[in-house]
Amino acid sequence: MRKRVSKAEVDRFLVAWFAVRQFIQAANFNRFQGAGLSATQFMTLNVLPSDADGLAIGDLAQRMNLKPATVAKTVDSLEARGLVARTRNAADRRSIDVRVTAAGVKLQNAAHGQFQAQIEKLFEAMKPEERQGLIVGLESLSLAAGISPQSRGE
Repeated sequence: MRKRVSKAEVDRFLVAWFAVRQFIQAANFNRFQGAGLSATQFMTLNVLPSDADGLAIGDLAQRMNLKPATVAKTVDSLEARGLVARTRNAADRRSIDVRVTAAGVKLQNAAHGQFQAQIEKLFEAMKPEERQGLIVGLESLSLAAGISPQSRGE
């Protein structure tokens, strides 16, 4: 039988979670502003897989929790900058997929590298056992939420 969770424990988690979320939002703001992208453009570019054939607008919209029309306009602007391209789906010739171009992948990698460097600095300020506890805890939280943590292969 599971032990009941206290309100104080949940409150403590939420305070810490919102502080971390604020840090991540600020870091993302700096990354997309530095690249000259809007928040939606940045999010779209980073939701698209860099090593795949692409995603249909509807699938992309669902992953981003946005309307397809909003995503289509965003894709238009990213395509005009050469960061994404529309291609006909090989399996379903009626479907158009959005894929990241080489320039888009370069921007994805640069943004990821900047964020990773910020996380490394934070991790350096923590004890090894604290880092491991955080990682295990976040992996457990992801699994409890029904989301499988995925490695970027780095």
